[in-house]
Amino acid sequence: MGNQQKLAPSYQARVEQVVSNHKKMFMFPHQGEREEIPMHLFGQEGNTTTVIHAVVISRLDYCNALYMGLLLSQIQKLQLVQNAAARLLMGIFMWEHIQPIILPWGKSRLFFFLFCLFLKMVPAVQYDKTLPCDVDPLEDLLIVDCRARHLVTFPEGIPANTTNLTLSINHIEDIKPANFERLENLVEVDFRCNCMPVTLGPMDHICTKSLNVQHGTFEKLTQLKSLYLDGNQLSEVPRGLPQNLRLLSLEANHITAISKESLKELGNIEILLLGKNCYYRNHCNVFFQIDSTAFQALKKLTVLSLKANNLSSIPQNLPHSLKKLYIHDNQIQNISQYDLNYLHNLEVLDLSGNCPRCHNAPYPCEPCFNNKSLLISPTAFASLKQLKFLRLHSTSLRHVNPKWFENTRNLEVLDLSQNYLAKEIEDAKFLNFLPNLLDLDLSFNYDPQKYPTDLNLSCTFSNLTKLKYLRLRGYVFKTLNLNTVHYLRNLINLTELDFGTNFIRNVNFNMFEDFPALQIINLSFNKISPTSEGFSEVPFYSSHVPLFDQYKEMHYFVYDEYSRSCSSKDREMSPSLPHSIEPSCTHHGKTLDLSRNNMFFINPSDFQNFASIKCLNLSGNAMSQTLHGTEFRFLSGLKYLDFSNNRIDLLYSNAFQELKELETLDLSDNKYYFQAEGVTHMLNFTSNLISLKTLLLNGNEIFTSVDKGMASSSIQTLEFRQNRLDILWKAGTKDYFSFRELKCLTKLDISDNSLSYLPKEVFDCLPLQLQQLNLSNNKLKTFNWGGLQVLKNLTVLDLSNNQVTTVPHELSNCSEALKKLILRHNRIKKLTENFLRGAFQLRYLDLSFNKIRTIRNSSFPQNVINNLNKLLLNGNPFKCDCDSVWLAWWMNRTNVTIPRLATDVTCTGPGAWRGKGVVLLNLDTCELDYSQILYCVSASIIMSLMTLALTSHLYYWDVWYIYHFCTAKIKGYKRFSSKVLYDAFVAYDTKDAAVNEWVLRELVEKLENEQDKQFNLCLEERDWLPGQPVLDNLSESIEMSRKTVFVLTNRYIACGNFRTAFYLAHQRLMDEKVDVIILIFLEKVLQKTKYLRLRKRLCSRSVLEWPTNPQSQCYFWHCLKNALAVNNEVSYNILFKEIV
Repeated sequence: MGNQQKLAPSYQARVEQVVSNHKKMFMFPHQGEREEIPMHLFGQEGNTTTVIHAVVISRLDYCNALYMGLLLSQIQKLQLVQNAAARLLMGIFMWEHIQPIILPWGKSRLFFFLFCLFLKMVPAVQYDKTLPCDVDPLEDLLIVDCRARHLVTFPEGIPANTTNLTLSINHIEDIKPANFERLENLVEVDFRCNCMPVTLGPMDHICTKSLNVQHGTFEKLTQLKSLYLDGNQLSEVPRGLPQNLRLLSLEANHITAISKESLKELGNIEILLLGKNCYYRNHCNVFFQIDSTAFQALKKLTVLSLKANNLSSIPQNLPHSLKKLYIHDNQIQNISQYDLNYLHNLEVLDLSGNCPRCHNAPYPCEPCFNNKSLLISPTAFASLKQLKFLRLHSTSLRHVNPKWFENTRNLEVLDLSQNYLAKEIEDAKFLNFLPNLLDLDLSFNYDPQKYPTDLNLSCTFSNLTKLKYLRLRGYVFKTLNLNTVHYLRNLINLTELDFGTNFIRNVNFNMFEDFPALQIINLSFNKISPTSEGFSEVPFYSSHVPLFDQYKEMHYFVYDEYSRSCSSKDREMSPSLPHSIEPSCTHHGKTLDLSRNNMFFINPSDFQNFASIKCLNLSGNAMSQTLHGTEFRFLSGLKYLDFSNNRIDLLYSNAFQELKELETLDLSDNKYYFQAEGVTHMLNFTSNLISLKTLLLNGNEIFTSVDKGMASSSIQTLEFRQNRLDILWKAGTKDYFSFRELKCLTKLDISDNSLSYLPKEVFDCLPLQLQQLNLSNNKLKTFNWGGLQVLKNLTVLDLSNNQVTTVPHELSNCSEALKKLILRHNRIKKLTENFLRGAFQLRYLDLSFNKIRTIRNSSFPQNVINNLNKLLLNGNPFKCDCDSVWLAWWMNRTNVTIPRLATDVTCTGPGAWRGKGVVLLNLDTCELDYSQILYCVSASIIMSLMTLALTSHLYYWDVWYIYHFCTAKIKGYKRFSSKVLYDAFVAYDTKDAAVNEWVLRELVEKLENEQDKQFNLCLEERDWLPGQPVLDNLSESIEMSRKTVFVLTNRYIACGNFRTAFYLAHQRLMDEKVDVIILIFLEKVLQKTKYLRLRKRLCSRSVLEWPTNPQSQCYFWHCLKNALAVNNEVSYNILFKEIV
């Protein structure tokens, strides 16, 4: 730079001014410090360009991968840095526009840099964390879920590229076009349940004003395909809907009329849902009015729902494109031959609930006049050649006309349940026209006040060669024999046969052997009982006529089984009927359901003909039999046995031993004998079940066992909920009930066992290979975290819904493999200093609904919490002060999922932040609250004046004496001269062996025993008088020594002896004006204290550090001897001497 020409005066002056204006902008992210570019680096304009490339651009490019994940606001700072460099080079001021003169190299380089930066940021795009919604990017979709966030206004800050927006279950009163200005990419909007009708909505928040949808709110959303506006008390179809809309749902509103004008904008609509606008829970007191041409223009409509609308007839001129029509639960009494004409593409038709059968209906039900049936014309379905699903449930049918099905040869599902077809079932000529039927439901067609002996099915059932599912629940008869199922035996595809809820007393199980494909036999809710020779085949007559009041919960008696709730919007699209049998049972193979019968005991011969059964359900039979290992010997291939809700007596350890292939055993809710005192229970029966993988013992209240534990070499999952482990594991018990011998157990659920404390020995009773431990819903106030050390493989720990108040000091020391920790609904107030340090395997942490006020960054190290997949913190009373700013900073930058972050992770104080989200915190939170300061100062002054007045009135003379006594103490006294006996008193940590050795072997040897110059040292262990108080010895040692040498370590500066000695040494400086202190640092302590920095500045020779390099030790001893030989005053610097 020396041979470069000087800048022109005008150019140089301007550059100096620009540098002055922009010096604060040169902040380099790699160092985090401001650097000013020295002016001597600038020469000619060309050289200035080189300097800027070297100083600015190189730093922007260096390690630019670190910028991945920055917010746009932070990227903007990079632009400002480069702009400032351009201004500096061109000599323009900061308020001048940069765009016209930005350098070509700078512009292209910045574009390339930001482009590369953007590519790196794509996988880590972050969204505004203050948005009261969950943002979930899925391939080409961006789903924003604001469901149930107590919103009263449309949220701001929704990402512009959002495709699916859910705002259901809130309290938003109006929406307008401005809300969707930047959301042109929306494909679906779910705005259900923001103003539910009074009788449908929650009673704690009654909505009295309907949702206000301004005209054209959705008009500009050209890509919008689905719009849900259910449950908003709308009285008409909104206007200004986009032309490309494919689905519109307006259910549970107050719409009572549909005209052609109201649907004219829906030319491309495919799914239109208008149900539940007028029914018993959403009264309208009028008939639903639909213009004859209302749907005529909807040429693409495929799904139409008009259910529960008080309709008196099927709308006319329905579009030919219609495939699914839901018009159930209305007031329709007649289906004419023209109502469904021209619907050639219709596949699903639901007419149920029109002229309903109201017997035992658990909802307001109004039958047609004189209990008449729904009148259906013989040719009503003539044009429905593509029909596959027909539901005529609860239409009071007494006869099924075969002509209905002459043209419906493709029908696969027919629901005729809850009618009056008891006689029709024995004739059933209509089945001749249903060759492709797969699912037939004839349930609950019983004849009231009749209880026939048997059921004789029509021979036409034999024509249903493709039938898979046949349900005949609720016919009510006594005997199920071969005559009943004779015409079903040749159905080669029949897989499920349901005779449940028939009050059957007698069954001949031999008849099921000839069914070629039968997999599920459902005989639940009957009165089948065994005899000494097997199941009874002799009719047992009774005058008792069963009622169905106790079975109202069955899906046949629920109003609109396929209705959609505020949290589920697609249920009606599926026409399949639910199955009552546990799916995990049926997947093993052939299933027999005998639950809720009168099977009060079992004989081995009862199941002699069921060798192929893989799943057996015997729950709810009140069995009190003592099992001894022979009852199921003919079921050796059984995989799943449900024995719940009985009264099992486990007296023998060989119970169930004959079931060598059993994989799942459910013994839940068998507490009858377990509650009795003095009854013997053998829980070690599991050792004989060599294939058992899952054992359920829930709800038995087990509190005693002859066996001191359970043993098995195969069980992987054990559910032991709702028992009494608090008694089996009571503190002080000699032998704790053990699960240790369950060698393959990986999942143990001991929740809801009334546990209030877990002794340390209990963890030794758990299997070493355990992976999941559930201790939720107990009464644990403390938890022995150290006990987890024996469970090396534990990955999931659930302690939710307890009363735990503490967390471990360091979680990784308790369990290194833990991946999921659930602590919600406890009483945790504070997290330990190193709570998550080293917990690198943790992926899921739930701390919701506790009493945590502050989370410090040492408790949540970022190298751990950044590995989490989900973190739950909602429901805690956070204190939003300076200690929480780091948490808010991290929340705004992390990719970890924090549910309900903006709405439920909120502050409870201080006052200005009450109710606001923690994520909103910033550095301004740490600014002084002057109102609080003023309040504290004024309150202090008032209290001081009151105290002073009261004290002077009551204790005047005492205060006067104390005042003068203290004054005398402050003025001090003149010390008598003392004789100096030692060159130095050495103060050090006598309890530290290393320091003690260094003083005796190094310090004493170098200062007292060398020949050239010897010093006389005073040592505590050598020169102090025994029996004399420590304070006296210490004071005399300092007074009788010329210097006081402090040998400092981290441990020593924290003890009281050091503080006392240091105070006495300083007292000599105050009394005698003599500085006697020499500091020797064996460890780096107190490096940033003001005292040390001041002493180094004033008298650097009195501050020495023990060198780590052995070759420098000679110089250290030379400096120490000089410091001992010379007064400190000689070493004071010139500035201090002049001030003094």
